[in-house]
Amino acid sequence: MYLEHFELHTSPFREEIDPEIFFPDAGRDAICRKLQADLEDGKPFVKLIGQEGSGKTLLCKVLFEQLTGDFEVIYLENPTGSFDDLLHIICLDLGMEPIGEQMDPVEELKQLLRRRKKSSRRVVFVFDDAEKIFLATLERLLRLLCELSELSVCTFLFAGRPSLNTNLEQLTVYCTGVDIENGYRLQAMTLEESGRYLIYRLLAAGLNSKKHREVFTGEALEKIYKSAAGNPRMTNILAEEALRKSCSEKSFMVLLDHVGTEPGLRKDNKQDAVPGFFQVFGEKKGLLAAGGIVVVLLAILFFLFSGPEEFKKPPIQQGTPAVTDVRPVEQDKVPGSMPLKVQAPEKTAAIPVEQRQEQSVSIQATAKKEVPPRQDIKEVKEKKLIAGVAARNGEELFQERLRASAAWLAGAYRGQYTIQLMMLASGQAESNVKKLLVQDDYFSIIDNLHILRKKTTPPTLFVFYGTFPSMDAARQVRNKMPVFLRKHHPYALSIADALTKTED
Repeated sequence: MYLEHFELHTSPFREEIDPEIFFPDAGRDAICRKLQADLEDGKPFVKLIGQEGSGKTLLCKVLFEQLTGDFEVIYLENPTGSFDDLLHIICLDLGMEPIGEQMDPVEELKQLLRRRKKSSRRVVFVFDDAEKIFLATLERLLRLLCELSELSVCTFLFAGRPSLNTNLEQLTVYCTGVDIENGYRLQAMTLEESGRYLIYRLLAAGLNSKKHREVFTGEALEKIYKSAAGNPRMTNILAEEALRKSCSEKSFMVLLDHVGTEPGLRKDNKQDAVPGFFQVFGEKKGLLAAGGIVVVLLAILFFLFSGPEEFKKPPIQQGTPAVTDVRPVEQDKVPGSMPLKVQAPEKTAAIPVEQRQEQSVSIQATAKKEVPPRQDIKEVKEKKLIAGVAARNGEELFQERLRASAAWLAGAYRGQYTIQLMMLASGQAESNVKKLLVQDDYFSIIDNLHILRKKTTPPTLFVFYGTFPSMDAARQVRNKMPVFLRKHHPYALSIADALTKTED
């Protein structure tokens, strides 16, 4: 709907990687040209470091389109697995016969590379998401790179998050002949670059700049920048949602109120663990301390001056009529509700005035005794939220989703599709998924989550979302997913392909 509203040809902030829409600012174009020069110079090792969503994969795709026909690119996305598994895939991509007698994989690779050298062709091995490579596998890859350096025919390009640097630093002694410090880092966009980025994407999607001179106001841009911290993917997500909200209000400008924020968008997600009320003050420790002192003082004054009156229990005189059936009326069980009124019955027997006064005092005392002390509504909601999460059993939810996935896999035989949310390969993968399942966001969609497990070392878990009759239907749902799911960079695929990924 918003495409027609803003007269756009396509979604300007879609998550599909399109080399035709490459924002050259924020140092991206300069890094791309330097990478191309390194490959043409025959450097054996190059690394590209960047946070999740910073544009590493897009930059690699753009780079490959700029290489001449003398280069052959072997692209390994999500290179988890053993060294032999990766080497087998590489050799198959280079033309090794899948059936028949096979020699040692390292010797097989060397033989395939010698053929390329004879024909004056260079090979670029790209390991995307390289931080996920098992440390033992990474060590053997570095040793292999040293062995292959004498051929001068290939380059290893590792693209990954900053944790890749940590892994490489542990293995420097295994590859003294190669400079593993050679590489580049993608920086976050500045506020000005973020503004130019939004305009660039809108124009690429067909925006009429004469008719719509300004789409994102300065305040909206600043809010997007602060929430996304200059991350292109997070900027896309927030801008896409802001356009939809603006369209729903029939506005041709994105205003401040149209831009949402999510805790998960903050840098390094450090604030995700700060619950409710304290999240507001998470970055202002001084203000929090001062506020705490004020609250303590107010609490002391409250109990000194009003506490004794609230808890005073007037004695019931002998002979006072029983009032055991009289109870305060609960109003949706919300603490701190207005004083409760006890309605008199329609017909009552005549009671002397003095006795009625005694009854009134007794009733008020009973009601006052049972009314809970007033609490802040926000505090009550937070306690209920924490209690709800604590009451959920992550182990039971995890096992239930594993069992449910068996029926879900039947969709592979019906040609159905799904959305891959995440893949976790670590010793803590199962524990991390269990922690996610008990959170409110994920618990609200738990019936749509399906978990498959692949026996690897360390273990690998795949989390998928839903079942859809077509690829287009899956993509439409993916494009409308909330931020807490879209930050995982989900993508649509067939259930048959999902099953293939998890096969041992």
